[in-house]
Amino acid sequence: MGVSFFVSKKYFFSKSKFNIVNFISLIASFVLVIASCSFFIVLSVFSGLKDFGLKYNKAFDPDIKISSSSLSSFIPTESQLNWLSSNNDSFLYSKVLEEKVLLGSDGKNTYGKLIGVDKNFRSVIEIDSILSVGRWIDLSSSEVLVSYFVAERLNLGLFNYGGELTVSVPNDKMGASLIKAPFSSLGLIPSGVYVSSDEKDQRTVFSSLNSARSLLKKNENEITSILIKSLDNTGALVKSLKKVFKEGFLVKTREELNQTYYKMLNVESLILNILMVLILTVAMFNSIGAIIILIIEKRTGIQTLLKLGATKKNIQSLFLKHGIMISLSGGVIGLLSGVCFVYLQKTYSFITLAGTEIAYPVTLEMSNVILVIGVLLIVCSLGSFLASKTSLKIKL
Repeated sequence: MGVSFFVSKKYFFSKSKFNIVNFISLIASFVLVIASCSFFIVLSVFSGLKDFGLKYNKAFDPDIKISSSSLSSFIPTESQLNWLSSNNDSFLYSKVLEEKVLLGSDGKNTYGKLIGVDKNFRSVIEIDSILSVGRWIDLSSSEVLVSYFVAERLNLGLFNYGGELTVSVPNDKMGASLIKAPFSSLGLIPSGVYVSSDEKDQRTVFSSLNSARSLLKKNENEITSILIKSLDNTGALVKSLKKVFKEGFLVKTREELNQTYYKMLNVESLILNILMVLILTVAMFNSIGAIIILIIEKRTGIQTLLKLGATKKNIQSLFLKHGIMISLSGGVIGLLSGVCFVYLQKTYSFITLAGTEIAYPVTLEMSNVILVIGVLLIVCSLGSFLASKTSLKIKL
């Protein structure tokens, strides 16, 4: 153990003969406790809100989506289907048929989007995570899954055979007949209700693929997209899919399907981190002041060390280590307090979202712990170094 470390530890644990010096040191550490605790809590809340939002995102968007670049629908070739079936150890896939529709019931109408799904849909899309009331549709019957928004707007009830949901699309094969109905319609029975905060997703209803084909008068194998859930390396899978689905197809990942949303998350995360680092830096000035005051108060001790053979560089090293001790002690205590708070919120959910019983989302991530520790080390070391340089300028 070096002399500078021994003396700096002595200064750290011993009280000064001046109460004001002890008080300033205590305040400096306390401010760092609050700053680092807040830093970690804010990061955890942001991570929780991000995961909360992505949960709904995953309930509608797959890891990878294959669609036609020019046509509204397409029929996969036999070779493409064979490739998908022969590589099912690295991914799961589902075929869907989508179309904008008119939804009506009980004399009320609204617009929406119908998605016809096959039996693999629930394995690819995490739709069960947002299912609130009722159950998933029976693909062998004329059932439909709707959102709370649609159910409330159209006054729908579950398994109400007297108040079915009417899904209509324009009839594009009217010809010259004036008496032919302008819309093709299909009656579906709601079997469940899901929750979503996105208005676009709230207007989506799910039916069986056969029901959708019957309404839209599509061929047996005609679909609008293929949804894929990756079980291995998503990047490598995308490259392979682009070789199979070449000209005329779009192969996009979830991030590419929601570019605006993910860019917004990245920008918000960057701004949040910059603001919290600035707050931690401002808090560090308290420690700098405490170190400078301690240097002035320890003039006599410094003179004694110099007479014993210590150099000014040794003195600077002494106060550098002392400053790091003050800063890190406050920072680590604050970080541990933040971890405890986040753990308790995640376990007991004592704080809820306003107007709901949903626990305020937080996520306890090691990456946030590492980030706070890294910022603390950089800021504390820099602040302590600047403060310790004062010892080189002091007149003894």
